[in-house]
Amino acid sequence: MAQLQKAGDVMREIILLRGLFRGSFHWGDFPTTLQHAFPHCSVTCIDIPGNGELSALTSPMSVAAMVESIRAQRQGKGSVHLLAISMGGMIGLKWAELYPSEIQSLICINTSAKGFSPFYERLLPQNYFKILKALASKPLARESAIYQMVANQPLDINIVNAWAKYGNEHPMSVGNFLRQLYAASTFKTVRPQCELHFISSTQDRLVSCKASQAIANAWHSPLITNDTDGHDIPLDNPQWLINTISTLWQQASTNS
Repeated sequence: MAQLQKAGDVMREIILLRGLFRGSFHWGDFPTTLQHAFPHCSVTCIDIPGNGELSALTSPMSVAAMVESIRAQRQGKGSVHLLAISMGGMIGLKWAELYPSEIQSLICINTSAKGFSPFYERLLPQNYFKILKALASKPLARESAIYQMVANQPLDINIVNAWAKYGNEHPMSVGNFLRQLYAASTFKTVRPQCELHFISSTQDRLVSCKASQAIANAWHSPLITNDTDGHDIPLDNPQWLINTISTLWQQASTNS
């Protein structure tokens, strides 16, 4: 724990970014667990317009515009550490590209980018119909379908019920989903200058593991593979993720 506290003293702020169709609520207990692991840090989740607490707003049609919304909502100052999953990784990469002084490090989980891998690896074809069906379904059926696409653990009805309840309170429109999908499908980026790591699930059933691997290989960035969990590692295996990012951030602290 002494090493974690040392890392925490340096890393004053950690921001968590979610992906397509997901809000801060969908991190579950993970932010609290992360806060306990880094007691000297401020752990914050921020939603983009159209998701979570901001579901009533119109989603931007570009990842760059999503970055501006995140920056406007941010309370802290100075450089931050980002932990981002899926489309959240795209937002993190673009933020680090556009505002390099604001990002100290970035860990991307199961993300992708145009120009590095084909569309059928960035969203696996077996999910196309499932996603369309989920969009037309009631919250409980929709969240059950999403769970089975992003998780490799057996269906947890308590989590699905909680997601459905939240979805009733903060409904996401089909229009916003399509706007986000367009933004993700057209996303391009260049390598940012911050400390950068990729985490890829080889058993991801939503996005091919090749998508993250392609970016990491092209940029000669460190890549960590997870051989058991699904697209949503914070859901499937939060402790593995805590242990992994703790090691990365300790190394970043030692090198800084």
